[in-house]
Amino acid sequence: MKHIIKFLMLIMFISCKAQNIVPIYNINGVDFPEDNAYLKDVDNDYNPYVGTWSWQTGNNSLTIIFNKLEQYTSGDGDYSDLLLGEYQYIENGEELVNTIPLIEPIGIPNIINSEDAMRYNNIVSYSMATNDIGFPPCPECDPNTRFIILSIKDPTRPGLWGGIVMARFVESGVEKIRAKITMRFNENASINYSGPEIITIPVGVYTFIKQ
Repeated sequence: MKHIIKFLMLIMFISCKAQNIVPIYNINGVDFPEDNAYLKDVDNDYNPYVGTWSWQTGNNSLTIIFNKLEQYTSGDGDYSDLLLGEYQYIENGEELVNTIPLIEPIGIPNIINSEDAMRYNNIVSYSMATNDIGFPPCPECDPNTRFIILSIKDPTRPGLWGGIVMARFVESGVEKIRAKITMRFNENASINYSGPEIITIPVGVYTFIKQ
């Protein structure tokens, strides 16, 4: 029995030694390992985002649900922690996009598609930064706030990709997110395409409140 325990401990030690951990917030500040890289959320910056967030003005609303996925791999030997999201957008009282799965009982849906999160989830994080690259205005945010950078797909308009840059802050005891949503690119640009040129959600700055 002692030999088995020692063997398992040795395997765990070798595994940990072999994995090259790179903090997500420092991805642009280090040389990227060639093999077995793990882009890790070492300070758990993603954790406070997990849950349901809502923006509303008049009859327009945008609700986003976030979950965190640890050690995601696409099968190439590298790993990363991801913040994944799904959303519902309502304009003038009409639901235009809804990717949030139905769940019972009410709670945070298990929106994680761990087998291929990058393909099937409609909001996926890919970076984190503090340097100004067009972040939304956030005077309420702490100095050196780490902004989360994500991509967002519009399933009602295939091939259109938007971007989200966001930061979380607390105002008068209320958890909030300040986010800037932009249009990134159109996969259909190289073909004979006459459809929409931007995602359904209007580009702009949004303030979400945690539900």
